[in-house]
Amino acid sequence: MPIILLATIDWKITVFEIIGGLGIFLYGINLMSEALKKLAGAKLKLFLEKTTNTPLKGILVGVLLTAIIQSSSATSALVVGLVRAGLMTLPQAVGVIFGANIGTTFTSVLISLDIGGLAMPIMFVGAFLIFFIKRKKIQHLGRVIFGFGMLFFGLETMGDALKQLVQLPAFADMLQSVGDKPILGVLVGVVTTAIIQSSSATIGILQQLYSTGGVPLIGAIAIVLGDNIGTTATSIMASVGGTSSAKRTALVHVLFNSFGTILFLILLKPYEKFIIFLSNLVGIDHTIDKFTISLAHVSFNIATVFILFWFVKQIVWVVTKIIPSHDEIELDDIVLDKLLLKSSPDLALENVKKAMMNMGNVARGMLEFTYNYAFENDDKAVELGLQCEEMLDSMDDKIHNYLVDIGANDLEDRQIQRVAKNIDTITDLERIGDHFDNLFEFFQERKEKKIIMHEKTKEELLHLFEIIRSQLEKSINAYFNEDRVLAIEVTKVEEELDKLVKDYRKNHINRINDKNCTENDAGFYVDILSNLERIGDHCNNMAINVINKNFSYHADDLEHL
Repeated sequence: MPIILLATIDWKITVFEIIGGLGIFLYGINLMSEALKKLAGAKLKLFLEKTTNTPLKGILVGVLLTAIIQSSSATSALVVGLVRAGLMTLPQAVGVIFGANIGTTFTSVLISLDIGGLAMPIMFVGAFLIFFIKRKKIQHLGRVIFGFGMLFFGLETMGDALKQLVQLPAFADMLQSVGDKPILGVLVGVVTTAIIQSSSATIGILQQLYSTGGVPLIGAIAIVLGDNIGTTATSIMASVGGTSSAKRTALVHVLFNSFGTILFLILLKPYEKFIIFLSNLVGIDHTIDKFTISLAHVSFNIATVFILFWFVKQIVWVVTKIIPSHDEIELDDIVLDKLLLKSSPDLALENVKKAMMNMGNVARGMLEFTYNYAFENDDKAVELGLQCEEMLDSMDDKIHNYLVDIGANDLEDRQIQRVAKNIDTITDLERIGDHFDNLFEFFQERKEKKIIMHEKTKEELLHLFEIIRSQLEKSINAYFNEDRVLAIEVTKVEEELDKLVKDYRKNHINRINDKNCTENDAGFYVDILSNLERIGDHCNNMAINVINKNFSYHADDLEHL
């Protein structure tokens, strides 16, 4: 290899080509990922929700999804959202994360393809579809193709500059040192990936360096191992300030990659021989071919998944113990099993009851978060409350669809009544969430405008919150325990609540006329009263469904619910 002196390198151009090439690569892969997500649309979330009812299916879905959208971080974000919404259990999430770690290796396989010379025509095809075709889907496809071309153009630009650096004696010695000290290679992989925030970029740089012959295989494998730990930085940052479910999901990612790295670092020499064997098997030169790095990356993740797959329950237990829930709503893991729809509608309805009880717990929790934000200045309560709203919306949608599927069967009259009442009740619980969401907005705006609550106003609101808390608790218990006595109590208090709201509204207008509070406060207080009254109405609806044993619902009516 010819030796290049420091003076013969135009450092300005070399540095610009490295950082510019890296920037083009990162933008290209991000453009591909975003465009692919838009092509798939909302179906991604639905696909994840419906096809991950076992850890094994979760792995397969994780592999497929990450290979398609080219981002394990994006897959993890989707998974965290579904766990938070109660639509996916933590064991299912573990499976998808395992699969995402295999799916992300698809990028390294793509990068190993020697098609850098075709980057320009690929980008032209993408640009043509973006600017000359008016259909949205074709334009998104164009962005995928354009991003694909940018990926290779960035690598080619970066690679040409790195080839010069490898020929510098000091740089070459540094690369050789990772072969002598593998732990150094692991640290290089961790730090580089954590900084760049893209495992694909780190692997791409490594493949370019490896193709020059400057990095020994054992050192390159060590960097790949470190890269897998470094990539967890993204999920850790995404979980900061999030719920315990989000943090647990991120911890699963960390434990998975850390375990694999430690295991393969211990077995580094045998693993190097295994990669040489695989390289010879596929007929490539293991000393310089980029695909060697892909083999190391792919086999590491597949082997780690295979080992840890048998310990999913233990992993869930560990992360739950390490990250317990604090001030959050614990939900039971409910699977609305489609197999029960035809075989046993009664069992399916029991499953629905458990899922609805989860909804009731979320609604209770949202009330407490609203109270804590309004009267105890707990800013964290806003985020938790908004998460409750998202959970209620998702649960309403999922349970409603399942109930409609139950209603499509040949049901007895009592089952039809139950399906119909359940649909009414989940709608009431979802709308209670909407009203609490409105309350959050009103209290947020009051704080932003620094409107100080009058003492009498605060006293009235505290009284109303106590009534609403009692009403919500009683209506939920009455519905799920079919307690008519408790339901009648709710309907009696509802009449008092309506009268109280009218009185408090009148009191507030008097305070404004007497100049005891500002006119700015008038609208907020009236809106808050209206939303609390509406929450009371929905609690009353649930109680009425208990008191009235039978409605005139027929099987045909369920199709319209």
